[in-house]
Amino acid sequence: MNRRQFIFRSLALTLAASTGYAVYQHQSLQGSDNAAVLVLDALLPAVLMGALPADMAAQQLSLVQTRDDVLQFLAYLPHSQQQQLQQLFELLQQDLARLALTGQWLQLADLPLPARLDLLFSWRDSYFSLLQQAFSGLRELIYTAFYGQPQHWLSLQYSAPEFNL
Repeated sequence: MNRRQFIFRSLALTLAASTGYAVYQHQSLQGSDNAAVLVLDALLPAVLMGALPADMAAQQLSLVQTRDDVLQFLAYLPHSQQQQLQQLFELLQQDLARLALTGQWLQLADLPLPARLDLLFSWRDSYFSLLQQAFSGLRELIYTAFYGQPQHWLSLQYSAPEFNL
């Protein structure tokens, strides 16, 4: 192999690698519109474990309603928090970022429930304040959406105040 062939092959290899990386990034960002839905669908059963109804149909309905309430509530958060949560949802959908944040190559929905719980507990107990903040923010957002629904008040033995007019 002479010098000219070496240079051309190196350029071709560099071009192929950069094209492949650009295609990979484009494919991983295409699903960012529903990243919040996918992440919440995966994490809700783990966060709400023990609080969900025993009936499977009621459990699914409760999970869907909680997810929809979380997504609606996001619009009322300060803009900076909206951006942070959206960025977290998008990162958890990208393979390399998810590997860095969770140590898992699989999608969150593909992990067994105990692995999702371990992931959340590792965020809670992490030395990185950013992961602790992600855990606290997601937990508070999910609990607010779940216990904000009147059908879950009975389990808390909470009765809404009555006003005499």
